[in-house]
Amino acid sequence: MAGYIKVFKYLIAGFIVSGICSSLSADEVIAELKISEQNGITRQLEYIEFEIQLPLSDPLDTNLNFVAERKINKQEIPCQVVENKFFKNQNIVQIRLIFPVSLEAYQTDTFLLKTITENSRVKSDLSYTGEGFELVIENNYYRADLTKSNQSEGKNHESGQMRELLLKMGFDVLLQRNTNRIHWAPNFQNQQVEYYKTIAGWECPENYRLIDGPYLIRTMRSDKAPEHPEILLSANYSFYANLPYFKFYSSMVFNQDLVLSLLRNDEMTMDSLFTHVAFRKESGKIVDLTFSERHKILDSEPIENNAPWLCFYHADKGYAFGSIRIKYDITNNSGLPSPTYFPHTKISNGEGGGKYWNRLLINEHPVLVPAGSRYIEENAYIVFEINRNDKLSEIEKWTAIIQHPLQLTIFQNKN
Repeated sequence: MAGYIKVFKYLIAGFIVSGICSSLSADEVIAELKISEQNGITRQLEYIEFEIQLPLSDPLDTNLNFVAERKINKQEIPCQVVENKFFKNQNIVQIRLIFPVSLEAYQTDTFLLKTITENSRVKSDLSYTGEGFELVIENNYYRADLTKSNQSEGKNHESGQMRELLLKMGFDVLLQRNTNRIHWAPNFQNQQVEYYKTIAGWECPENYRLIDGPYLIRTMRSDKAPEHPEILLSANYSFYANLPYFKFYSSMVFNQDLVLSLLRNDEMTMDSLFTHVAFRKESGKIVDLTFSERHKILDSEPIENNAPWLCFYHADKGYAFGSIRIKYDITNNSGLPSPTYFPHTKISNGEGGGKYWNRLLINEHPVLVPAGSRYIEENAYIVFEINRNDKLSEIEKWTAIIQHPLQLTIFQNKN
């Protein structure tokens, strides 16, 4: 149960950063933040997350908080402290902060990052219950259940992996699977064993941090992959206030040579709750298919592994769930591609009429994966309502926003 100890050791709540530079005082400007919208997209809500370095105090006894003051009108936006790291030998603290902004298309705005002594309380729709790996996290759009269940072996591990997702928005549809957690990847199969293993089989991964605040709740896990000690597996969930999506980052780093017959990521598996699958090709063409007609298209022309987005939706009831691809990097530690075999994104049938998508990296063929190979990806999983006039306009809109974030430039004052 060492993971539980580390939860509380590393939990960062609210806005306080302890022990920062006694030379800093309240209402002091420590940096200027220039934020630019460069893609012609109005941003009603976007979070700016960044790091800044400050000198340590001596003694370490000062509590300071941060606001981003909009230069044009002096509006103060409280910042959430995501993380702080102390480098005492260099007399430096590195602080990661996050705060919300809204910008018009092609607008540039400037904010002053300031210190304050009061802890500004921010109300939001983001919250969690539970402790350790057994969390339930929700906002107004969804409720994500990361807890274990004794319903089946596939759900009965304290892995911190998502087991169920309640789609709110007036639908109240529970995305679940009869024997597995819905978020079932990364997974991997040593050629010498009969069955593949999955991240859901982690039992209290050794390194775990929970970051908690009004804008962002993040869980960060890393350990050797279940029954695959050759793989160092890392996984982060990021849940945001007032946004219809959460992000998942994963990294698989191979520390030893290993022959795999299967390697998969970006896998969501659900009971029979949808009627259609849709995706955008790299060329920009949108493909929209019923599950029954998908075979004649996808068997001969599979979905590309770096397709910008894909989703399942119910044509009559209107609810949808999809994956927006943010990062797909298979570069090894020498800057060359890590091995794959017939990589593509697959739509499959599960038992009892279930459906799932997954990104195949190694597809049922023995492949030597040398030490130093790496497979990294980040996706945003989004819940939305299809548009009756333009069914997929909502995921198209969010793909444009998520894949083209606001640009931040930091001009830090000299200390």
